[in-house]
Amino acid sequence: MSLRKFIYLAMIASLVVFAACSSSEDPQEETPVNEFALVAAVGDAYFGTYSGVNISMADLYANLIDGNTANDPFIVDLRSAADFDSVHIDGAVNISLGQLVDKVNDGTIPSDQDIVCVCYTGQNASVATSVLNMLGLSAQNLLFGMCGVAADNDVVWKSHLWQNKVDNSDWYTLDQTDEGKPSTAYSFPNPGTGKSNATDIIKDRFARIWDWNNDGSTDWGKGVSTLPDDLNGYFVINYWPADEYLDPGHIEGAYQFTPKTDIQSDANLNKLPTDQKIAVYCYTGQTSAQVTAYLRALGYEAYSVTYGVNGFAYSSLSGHTYSAPTTDYTSVLVFAN
Repeated sequence: MSLRKFIYLAMIASLVVFAACSSSEDPQEETPVNEFALVAAVGDAYFGTYSGVNISMADLYANLIDGNTANDPFIVDLRSAADFDSVHIDGAVNISLGQLVDKVNDGTIPSDQDIVCVCYTGQNASVATSVLNMLGLSAQNLLFGMCGVAADNDVVWKSHLWQNKVDNSDWYTLDQTDEGKPSTAYSFPNPGTGKSNATDIIKDRFARIWDWNNDGSTDWGKGVSTLPDDLNGYFVINYWPADEYLDPGHIEGAYQFTPKTDIQSDANLNKLPTDQKIAVYCYTGQTSAQVTAYLRALGYEAYSVTYGVNGFAYSSLSGHTYSAPTTDYTSVLVFAN
C-alpha cells in the first residue's frame, strides 16, 4: 500500500470514528470534535512509515533526463522570486512557503502527481514536504536543497551555502551520558481550529506554522549560531536512534526519541509538554523540520534546530553529513539570460 493511500485511509477512518461518536438522538449532546486525535491519526500513519521522503539530486536528475516526461515530478521551488528567476530546475514552479496551502486548494499543486519540494538547504522544503504528505499528497524533499545541486555561487547564493553552516563544526562537544527518556506524562493539546476533519485542521494550523507571530514572518527554526545557550528552558528532543544518542552523543539534557516509534500517539507523544517550548534536532535539520511541522499542527509550540548537528558538531558525525556535489547537473537548470 502506498504512503499516500495509507494516509488517505487514516483520514477516512478518523472521520468515520468522529461521525460515529457524534451521532446522538439529542443534537444538543453531540460529542465535541477531538481535533488532536484526528491529526494524530494522520501523523501516526505518516511518521510511523517515514521513509523515502528525501530524494537526492542524483535520483531526481536521472528521472528528469530519462526521456519519459510522464514520470517527472511536479517541482515546487520555495526560494525567493529573485533567486528562482536567476536559476532553477527546469519545469519548477516558484511558490512561497506561505502560499503552499492556497496552491493546494486551487489545484496548482497537483494531488495526482509526485511532488519534489526544493529550497536552499532542505529546511523550508522539509516543512512543505511534511504538510503536503499529511494532506494526502505524495511529496519528497530535495536533499540539501539547491546546495545538493551545486556548490557554485551562481546556483546557490553564498549566504545560503551549506559550507557556511558547518564552518564552526568543533565548538560544541556532544554529551555521552546515559540514555534520557522523558517520564512525565501530559495531557494532549487542542489544535483549537474549530474544524471537523484532519485535512482542514492541518491546513488551518499550517497558517500558524508560517505566521506564528501574525505578522507575515516565520520562526519555526532555531538558528545554530545560538545553540546551545538559548535552549535553557526548552524541552529538547534528540530525534536519533538510542545507540547514536550515546555515540556520537547529544546536546546535554536532550531527550532521546527514536524515529518512527516514540513520536506515535500511543508511545511517547504524551511526554511532550504543552506549557514549554520544544526544540527538535536531527542530523541535518531536514527531518526535524518535518517533525516540527507535525507538532505545530497538533498544537505544540515546537521549533526545528536548523542544520541539525551538522551545524554545531559536524566533525563528531561519521555519517549523515553534507558534502558539496561534484557531479554536473547543469543540463537540467534554467539560468537567467
